[in-house]
This record gives sequence, structure tokens and C-alpha cells, in this order.
Amino acid sequence: MTKMGDPTYREMKDLLGKSVHLYEYDTFDIEEAIYWFANDWHDGQLSNLYSALSTSKFKPGPIARSPQSTMSQIAYDELQHEFKVK
Repeated sequence: MTKMGDPTYREMKDLLGKSVHLYEYDTFDIEEAIYWFANDWHDGQLSNLYSALSTSKFKPGPIARSPQSTMSQIAYDELQHEFKVK
């Protein structure tokens, strides 16, 4: 796997809020995508992603392991594309 950058919650939210698509992400899609991105890619307690994960308003169900809606998955993929370390 390729290591990801360490964006802040605000940077991720701003990116998804500015996305140009035929549709818009709703607040739930954004929060779910940020949660799973932070969960999958944080680099420990001192990272921005861990902070975003720890303070997230989104709480997944007990068996959830990834974004559950199509829009959340698209938003998650957009975060991966934007913050991938080259």
C-alpha cells in the first residue's frame, strides 16, 4: 500500500465540499468518508487523521468495515486520490 498524506479534518471537509460532480455529497456522506479514510490511514495518535477519527461525529455500526453508501465510497475514493503521497 502507498502511504497517504496527513490532511486535517478541515482540509478533507473543504475538498469534499468543493467537489464538482453531477451530484453533491450530503453531510453524512462527507462524515462517513472522512471517518473511514482517517481510520484506514492514520499514522498514530499525533497525526491529523487520528485527530479527525477521534473527534468524528460519525459512529459506524458494529459490523461496518468500510463506507456503506455509494456516495460515501465515492467521497472516500476522492480523499485517497487527493491525499496520496507520490
